Amino acid sequence: MRRNAYWLLLSFFSASELNAQSLTQQWELAMAVNAKSQSESAIFDIKSGYERQVKLQGAAQMSGWEGQVSVLHEADNGAGEESELIVEELFWQGGWFDWDLLAGKRRLDYGVSYAHRPLDLFLPMERNPVSLRTNEGVAVVSASRFTANGEMSLMLVDANASQLIDEALPRGIAAQWYQLEGESEWQLLGYLDDQRGLNIGASWVTTCGQSWELHSEGRYQQRYRQWLKPGSPEASVSSREGERSDGWQALLGMTWTHRTGHTVIAEYWFDSRAWHAHDWEKLSENANWYRAQGAHWDGVRYSSAAVFLSEGRNRHNLMLHWGLSNHNYNPKLDLLYSPDDGGMVLTAGFNREMNSNWTLGASIRYFGGAEQSYFAQLPSEAHVTLTANMNF
Repeated sequence: MRRNAYWLLLSFFSASELNAQSLTQQWELAMAVNAKSQSESAIFDIKSGYERQVKLQGAAQMSGWEGQVSVLHEADNGAGEESELIVEELFWQGGWFDWDLLAGKRRLDYGVSYAHRPLDLFLPMERNPVSLRTNEGVAVVSASRFTANGEMSLMLVDANASQLIDEALPRGIAAQWYQLEGESEWQLLGYLDDQRGLNIGASWVTTCGQSWELHSEGRYQQRYRQWLKPGSPEASVSSREGERSDGWQALLGMTWTHRTGHTVIAEYWFDSRAWHAHDWEKLSENANWYRAQGAHWDGVRYSSAAVFLSEGRNRHNLMLHWGLSNHNYNPKLDLLYSPDDGGMVLTAGFNREMNSNWTLGASIRYFGGAEQSYFAQLPSEAHVTLTANMNF
Protein backbone atom coordinates (compact mmCIF):
# COMPACT_ATOMS: atom_id res chain seq x y z
CA MET A 1 0.00 0.00 0.00
CA ARG A 2 2.80 2.45 0.81
CA ARG A 3 4.20 2.18 -2.72
CA ASN A 4 0.84 2.76 -4.41
CA ALA A 5 0.45 6.03 -2.51
CA TYR A 6 3.44 7.46 -4.37
CA TRP A 7 2.09 6.38 -7.76
CA LEU A 8 -1.05 8.38 -6.95
CA LEU A 9 1.02 11.37 -5.86
CA LEU A 10 3.05 11.14 -9.06
CA SER A 11 -0.11 11.12 -11.20
CA PHE A 12 -1.44 14.14 -9.32
CA PHE A 13 1.85 15.98 -9.74
CA SER A 14 1.89 15.30 -13.49
CA ALA A 15 -1.71 16.30 -14.10
CA SER A 16 -2.14 19.39 -11.92
CA GLU A 17 -1.85 22.76 -13.68
CA LEU A 18 0.49 21.43 -16.37
CA ASN A 19 1.64 24.17 -18.75
CA ALA A 20 4.81 24.75 -20.75
CA GLN A 21 5.66 28.04 -19.07
CA SER A 22 5.84 26.71 -15.50
CA LEU A 23 7.31 23.24 -16.12
CA THR A 24 11.08 22.66 -16.30
CA GLN A 25 12.51 19.19 -16.76
CA GLN A 26 15.78 17.38 -17.32
CA TRP A 27 16.47 13.81 -18.41
CA GLU A 28 19.51 11.56 -18.18
CA LEU A 29 20.11 8.16 -19.75
CA ALA A 30 22.89 6.06 -18.20
CA MET A 31 24.18 2.65 -19.30
CA ALA A 32 26.71 0.42 -17.54
CA VAL A 33 28.36 -2.97 -17.93
CA ASN A 34 29.85 -4.42 -14.77
CA ALA A 35 32.10 -7.49 -14.72
CA LYS A 36 32.82 -9.23 -11.39
CA SER A 37 35.54 -11.72 -10.50
CA GLN A 38 34.90 -14.15 -7.65
CA SER A 39 36.93 -13.91 -4.46
CA GLU A 40 38.26 -16.87 -2.47
CA SER A 41 35.77 -16.28 0.35
CA ALA A 42 34.25 -19.45 1.81
CA ILE A 43 31.15 -17.57 2.97
CA PHE A 44 29.53 -16.80 -0.39
CA ASP A 45 28.54 -19.06 -3.27
CA ILE A 46 28.67 -16.46 -6.05
CA LYS A 47 30.45 -17.07 -9.33
CA SER A 48 32.15 -14.57 -11.59
CA GLY A 49 29.89 -12.90 -14.11
CA TYR A 50 28.71 -9.64 -15.56
CA GLU A 51 25.71 -7.34 -15.20
CA ARG A 52 24.12 -4.87 -17.61
CA GLN A 53 22.27 -1.81 -16.36
CA VAL A 54 20.22 0.93 -17.99
CA LYS A 55 18.77 3.84 -16.01
CA LEU A 56 16.49 6.58 -17.31
CA GLN A 57 16.18 9.40 -14.80
CA GLY A 58 13.96 12.44 -15.09
CA ALA A 59 13.69 15.52 -12.85
CA ALA A 60 10.97 18.16 -13.08
CA GLN A 61 9.91 21.37 -11.33
CA MET A 62 6.53 23.06 -11.55
CA SER A 63 5.21 25.80 -9.30
CA GLY A 64 5.94 24.55 -5.78
CA TRP A 65 6.43 20.92 -6.81
CA GLU A 66 9.67 19.05 -7.49
CA GLY A 67 10.15 15.42 -8.45
CA GLN A 68 12.70 12.90 -9.65
CA VAL A 69 11.83 9.50 -11.11
CA SER A 70 14.03 6.65 -12.36
CA VAL A 71 13.45 3.52 -14.38
CA LEU A 72 16.23 1.03 -13.62
CA HIS A 73 16.67 -2.12 -15.72
CA GLU A 74 19.20 -4.74 -14.60
CA ALA A 75 20.22 -7.95 -16.39
CA ASP A 76 22.50 -10.45 -14.64
CA ASN A 77 23.98 -13.39 -16.50
CA GLY A 78 22.97 -15.70 -13.66
CA ALA A 79 19.86 -14.12 -12.13
CA GLY A 80 17.71 -12.96 -15.06
CA GLU A 81 16.37 -9.47 -15.74
CA GLU A 82 14.40 -7.00 -13.66
CA SER A 83 12.99 -3.51 -14.17
CA GLU A 84 11.56 -1.11 -11.60
CA LEU A 85 10.04 2.35 -11.62
CA ILE A 86 11.29 4.28 -8.59
CA VAL A 87 10.02 7.61 -7.31
CA GLU A 88 13.22 8.99 -5.83
CA GLU A 89 11.76 12.34 -4.80
CA LEU A 90 8.36 14.01 -5.00
CA PHE A 91 7.62 16.93 -2.72
CA TRP A 92 5.91 20.31 -2.40
CA GLN A 93 7.49 23.47 -0.97
CA GLY A 94 5.71 26.58 0.15
CA GLY A 95 5.66 29.33 2.77
CA TRP A 96 3.55 30.25 5.75
CA PHE A 97 4.37 33.51 7.54
CA ASP A 98 8.11 33.23 8.35
CA TRP A 99 8.27 29.44 7.93
CA ASP A 100 9.25 27.39 4.88
CA LEU A 101 7.11 24.25 4.61
CA LEU A 102 7.84 20.98 2.81
CA ALA A 103 5.81 17.78 2.40
CA GLY A 104 6.44 14.65 0.33
CA LYS A 105 9.29 12.26 -0.42
CA ARG A 106 12.72 13.86 -0.33
CA ARG A 107 16.36 12.93 0.26
CA LEU A 108 17.64 14.21 3.59
CA ASP A 109 21.43 14.35 3.42
CA TYR A 110 23.17 16.34 6.13
CA GLY A 111 26.62 14.73 5.99
CA VAL A 112 29.76 16.74 5.22
CA SER A 113 32.22 13.90 4.51
CA TYR A 114 33.30 12.02 1.37
CA ALA A 115 33.60 8.30 2.08
CA HIS A 116 31.41 7.78 5.16
CA ARG A 117 28.68 9.96 6.64
CA PRO A 118 27.62 9.33 10.23
CA LEU A 119 24.84 11.90 9.80
CA ASP A 120 22.95 9.58 7.41
CA LEU A 121 20.33 9.08 10.12
CA PHE A 122 17.27 8.52 7.97
CA LEU A 123 17.98 6.36 4.90
CA PRO A 124 21.70 5.68 4.32
CA MET A 125 22.99 5.97 0.77
CA GLU A 126 25.84 4.03 -0.80
CA ARG A 127 28.87 6.26 -1.18
CA ASN A 128 30.79 6.39 -4.48
CA PRO A 129 29.27 3.30 -6.17
CA VAL A 130 30.91 1.91 -9.29
CA SER A 131 27.63 0.70 -10.80
CA LEU A 132 24.32 2.49 -11.35
CA ARG A 133 22.31 3.16 -8.19
CA THR A 134 19.16 5.04 -7.25
CA ASN A 135 19.08 7.13 -4.08
CA GLU A 136 15.61 7.44 -2.59
CA GLY A 137 14.20 9.97 -0.19
CA VAL A 138 12.06 9.49 2.89
CA ALA A 139 8.52 10.66 3.57
CA VAL A 140 8.89 13.97 5.41
CA VAL A 141 6.82 16.91 6.62
CA SER A 142 9.03 19.79 7.75
CA ALA A 143 8.92 23.41 8.82
CA SER A 144 12.08 25.53 8.58
CA ARG A 145 12.92 29.02 9.71
CA PHE A 146 15.93 30.92 8.38
CA THR A 147 18.03 33.70 9.86
CA ALA A 148 20.86 35.71 8.33
CA ASN A 149 23.42 33.06 9.35
CA GLY A 150 21.49 29.91 10.13
CA GLU A 151 18.52 27.61 9.90
CA MET A 152 16.25 25.68 12.27
CA SER A 153 14.08 22.80 11.01
CA LEU A 154 11.51 20.50 12.63
CA MET A 155 10.61 17.28 10.78
CA LEU A 156 8.31 14.28 10.87
CA VAL A 157 10.16 11.48 9.05
CA ASP A 158 9.14 8.02 7.82
CA ALA A 159 11.74 5.96 5.94
CA ASN A 160 9.11 3.37 4.95
CA ALA A 161 8.52 5.36 1.77
CA SER A 162 11.42 3.36 0.32
CA GLN A 163 10.55 1.11 -2.61
CA LEU A 164 13.91 -0.71 -2.66
CA ILE A 165 14.13 -1.84 0.99
CA ASP A 166 11.50 -4.45 1.81
CA GLU A 167 11.58 -4.32 5.61
CA ALA A 168 10.28 -2.11 8.42
CA LEU A 169 12.34 1.09 8.65
CA PRO A 170 12.51 3.79 11.36
CA ARG A 171 10.03 6.63 11.70
CA GLY A 172 10.02 9.50 14.16
CA ILE A 173 10.55 13.20 14.80
CA ALA A 174 13.74 15.14 14.03
CA ALA A 175 15.23 18.60 14.49
CA GLN A 176 18.16 20.24 12.71
CA TRP A 177 20.11 23.39 13.58
CA TYR A 178 22.69 25.01 11.27
CA GLN A 179 24.87 28.06 11.88
CA LEU A 180 27.51 29.86 9.80
CA GLU A 181 30.10 31.85 11.74
CA GLY A 182 32.91 33.41 9.72
CA GLU A 183 34.76 30.61 7.92
CA SER A 184 33.10 27.82 9.93
CA GLU A 185 29.81 25.93 9.67
CA TRP A 186 28.19 24.14 12.63
CA GLN A 187 25.32 21.67 12.58
CA LEU A 188 23.35 19.72 15.18
CA LEU A 189 20.87 16.98 14.29
CA GLY A 190 18.56 15.02 16.58
CA TYR A 191 16.23 12.16 15.65
CA LEU A 192 13.96 10.17 17.97
CA ASP A 193 12.68 7.11 16.10
CA ASP A 194 10.70 3.98 16.98
CA GLN A 195 13.53 1.48 16.37
CA ARG A 196 16.80 3.02 17.54
CA GLY A 197 15.58 5.49 20.15
CA LEU A 198 17.59 8.69 20.39
CA ASN A 199 20.06 9.63 17.64
CA ILE A 200 22.20 12.73 18.07
CA GLY A 201 24.65 13.98 15.44
CA ALA A 202 26.87 17.00 14.87
CA SER A 203 29.21 18.33 12.19
CA TRP A 204 31.77 21.09 11.79
CA VAL A 205 33.44 22.47 8.64
CA THR A 206 36.00 25.24 8.35
CA THR A 207 38.24 26.60 5.60
CA CYS A 208 41.87 27.68 5.98
CA GLY A 209 42.93 29.98 3.18
CA GLN A 210 42.16 29.16 -0.44
CA SER A 211 43.31 25.52 -0.50
CA TRP A 212 42.59 23.81 2.83
CA GLU A 213 39.39 22.61 4.47
CA LEU A 214 38.81 20.63 7.69
CA HIS A 215 35.63 18.71 8.48
CA SER A 216 34.32 16.42 11.16
CA GLU A 217 31.07 14.74 12.08
CA GLY A 218 29.87 12.32 14.71
CA ARG A 219 26.81 10.44 15.88
CA TYR A 220 25.43 8.79 19.00
CA GLN A 221 22.84 6.00 18.64
CA GLN A 222 20.89 4.82 21.69
CA ARG A 223 20.09 1.34 20.30
CA TYR A 224 21.49 -0.63 17.38
CA ARG A 225 21.44 -4.15 16.02
CA GLN A 226 24.61 -6.24 16.00
CA TRP A 227 25.18 -9.81 14.87
CA LEU A 228 26.24 -12.17 17.63
CA LYS A 229 29.95 -12.87 17.43
CA PRO A 230 31.04 -16.29 16.11
CA GLY A 231 32.00 -19.05 18.53
CA SER A 232 33.12 -22.64 18.03
CA PRO A 233 32.31 -23.98 14.53
CA GLU A 234 31.19 -27.35 15.95
CA ALA A 235 28.27 -25.60 17.67
CA SER A 236 26.77 -25.01 14.16
CA VAL A 237 24.76 -22.01 15.35
CA SER A 238 23.33 -19.91 12.53
CA SER A 239 24.01 -16.17 12.56
CA ARG A 240 21.63 -14.22 14.80
CA GLU A 241 21.15 -10.55 15.60
CA GLY A 242 21.02 -9.02 19.05
CA GLU A 243 20.25 -5.53 20.33
CA ARG A 244 23.01 -3.36 21.76
CA SER A 245 23.08 0.04 23.45
CA ASP A 246 25.11 3.23 23.09
CA GLY A 247 26.78 3.04 19.67
CA TRP A 248 28.78 5.95 18.34
CA GLN A 249 30.74 7.04 15.30
CA ALA A 250 33.30 9.82 14.83
CA LEU A 251 34.99 11.12 11.67
CA LEU A 252 37.76 13.65 11.04
CA GLY A 253 38.90 14.71 7.58
CA MET A 254 40.66 17.32 5.48
CA THR A 255 40.57 18.49 1.87
CA TRP A 256 43.30 20.16 -0.18
CA THR A 257 42.58 21.68 -3.58
CA HIS A 258 44.85 23.31 -6.16
CA ARG A 259 43.99 25.78 -8.88
CA THR A 260 45.19 23.30 -11.52
CA GLY A 261 42.31 20.97 -10.62
CA HIS A 262 43.92 18.55 -8.14
CA THR A 263 41.90 17.52 -5.07
CA VAL A 264 43.14 15.40 -2.16
CA ILE A 265 40.85 14.19 0.65
CA ALA A 266 41.98 12.26 3.72
CA GLU A 267 39.56 10.89 6.33
CA TYR A 268 39.63 8.70 9.42
CA TRP A 269 36.56 7.36 11.20
CA PHE A 270 35.76 5.07 14.11
CA ASP A 271 32.59 2.99 14.52
CA SER A 272 31.97 1.37 17.92
CA ARG A 273 29.11 -0.75 16.51
CA ALA A 274 31.48 -2.81 14.34
CA TRP A 275 33.09 -6.13 15.18
CA HIS A 276 36.72 -6.31 16.24
CA ALA A 277 39.27 -7.68 13.78
CA HIS A 278 39.51 -11.02 15.61
CA ASP A 279 35.74 -11.50 15.16
CA TRP A 280 36.06 -11.28 11.36
CA GLU A 281 39.04 -13.63 11.53
CA LYS A 282 36.99 -16.14 13.54
CA LEU A 283 34.15 -15.89 11.00
CA SER A 284 36.60 -16.73 8.18
CA GLU A 285 38.09 -19.65 10.11
CA ASN A 286 34.64 -21.10 10.82
CA ALA A 287 33.57 -20.78 7.15
CA ASN A 288 36.69 -22.62 5.98
CA TRP A 289 36.11 -25.34 8.59
CA TYR A 290 32.51 -25.81 7.35
CA ARG A 291 33.71 -26.01 3.73
CA ALA A 292 36.26 -28.69 4.67
CA GLN A 293 33.55 -30.84 6.30
CA GLY A 294 31.51 -31.17 3.11
CA ALA A 295 28.23 -30.08 1.52
CA HIS A 296 26.03 -30.96 4.53
CA TRP A 297 27.52 -27.93 6.36
CA ASP A 298 26.84 -25.50 3.48
CA GLY A 299 23.61 -24.17 5.01
CA VAL A 300 25.41 -22.99 8.14
CA ARG A 301 28.37 -21.70 6.11
CA TYR A 302 26.27 -19.57 3.77
CA SER A 303 24.12 -18.22 6.61
CA SER A 304 27.18 -16.26 7.72
CA ALA A 305 26.71 -13.98 4.71
CA ALA A 306 23.92 -12.15 6.55
CA VAL A 307 26.55 -10.65 8.86
CA PHE A 308 27.83 -8.51 5.98
CA LEU A 309 24.58 -6.50 6.06
CA SER A 310 25.59 -5.01 9.42
CA GLU A 311 25.53 -1.23 9.86
CA GLY A 312 29.01 -1.25 11.40
CA ARG A 313 31.77 -3.07 9.52
CA ASN A 314 35.29 -2.05 10.56
CA ARG A 315 35.99 -0.17 13.78
CA HIS A 316 38.95 1.81 12.42
CA ASN A 317 39.00 3.16 8.84
CA LEU A 318 41.40 5.29 6.80
CA MET A 319 40.55 6.77 3.40
CA LEU A 320 42.66 8.69 0.86
CA HIS A 321 41.18 10.22 -2.31
CA TRP A 322 42.86 11.98 -5.22
CA GLY A 323 41.00 13.49 -8.15
CA LEU A 324 41.78 15.77 -11.09
CA SER A 325 39.31 17.99 -12.92
CA ASN A 326 41.22 19.04 -16.00
CA HIS A 327 39.20 20.05 -19.04
CA ASN A 328 37.52 16.92 -20.44
CA TYR A 329 39.35 14.28 -18.38
CA ASN A 330 38.48 13.53 -14.76
CA PRO A 331 40.60 10.72 -13.26
CA LYS A 332 40.30 9.70 -9.59
CA LEU A 333 41.84 7.24 -7.16
CA ASP A 334 40.41 6.06 -3.81
CA LEU A 335 42.13 3.92 -1.19
CA LEU A 336 40.17 2.63 1.82
CA TYR A 337 42.23 0.79 4.42
CA SER A 338 41.32 -0.92 7.69
CA PRO A 339 44.35 -0.87 10.02
CA ASP A 340 42.72 -3.37 12.42
CA ASP A 341 42.61 -6.34 10.06
CA GLY A 342 44.71 -5.15 7.10
CA GLY A 343 41.84 -5.10 4.58
CA MET A 344 41.68 -2.61 1.72
CA VAL A 345 39.56 -1.37 -1.18
CA LEU A 346 41.23 0.32 -4.15
CA THR A 347 39.12 2.18 -6.72
CA ALA A 348 40.51 3.82 -9.86
CA GLY A 349 38.48 5.43 -12.62
CA PHE A 350 38.03 8.31 -15.03
CA ASN A 351 35.35 10.12 -17.00
CA ARG A 352 35.75 11.57 -20.49
CA GLU A 353 33.39 14.31 -21.63
CA MET A 354 32.82 13.65 -25.31
CA ASN A 355 30.67 16.80 -25.69
CA SER A 356 28.21 18.80 -23.60
CA ASN A 357 25.74 15.88 -23.49
CA TRP A 358 27.81 12.68 -23.63
CA THR A 359 30.19 11.31 -20.96
CA LEU A 360 32.05 7.99 -21.05
CA GLY A 361 33.67 6.41 -18.01
CA ALA A 362 35.52 3.38 -16.74
CA SER A 363 36.49 2.18 -13.27
CA ILE A 364 37.94 -0.78 -11.42
CA ARG A 365 37.38 -1.59 -7.75
CA TYR A 366 39.57 -4.18 -6.03
CA PHE A 367 38.82 -5.77 -2.64
CA GLY A 368 41.79 -7.34 -0.89
CA GLY A 369 44.38 -7.10 1.83
CA ALA A 370 44.91 -9.63 4.59
CA GLU A 371 43.31 -13.01 3.91
CA GLN A 372 40.92 -12.95 6.89
CA SER A 373 40.02 -9.25 6.71
CA TYR A 374 36.48 -8.01 6.20
CA PHE A 375 37.09 -6.81 2.63
CA ALA A 376 38.88 -10.02 1.55
CA GLN A 377 35.84 -12.07 2.63
CA LEU A 378 33.40 -10.23 0.34
CA PRO A 379 32.03 -12.29 -2.60
CA SER A 380 33.81 -10.37 -5.37
CA GLU A 381 37.51 -9.65 -5.66
CA ALA A 382 37.19 -6.99 -8.38
CA HIS A 383 34.55 -5.02 -10.27
CA VAL A 384 35.29 -3.53 -13.69
CA THR A 385 32.68 -1.09 -14.93
CA LEU A 386 32.14 0.78 -18.21
CA THR A 387 29.55 3.59 -18.24
CA ALA A 388 27.95 6.01 -20.67
CA ASN A 389 25.76 8.99 -19.73
CA MET A 390 23.65 11.21 -21.97
CA ASN A 391 21.77 14.34 -20.89
CA PHE A 392 18.87 15.67 -22.91
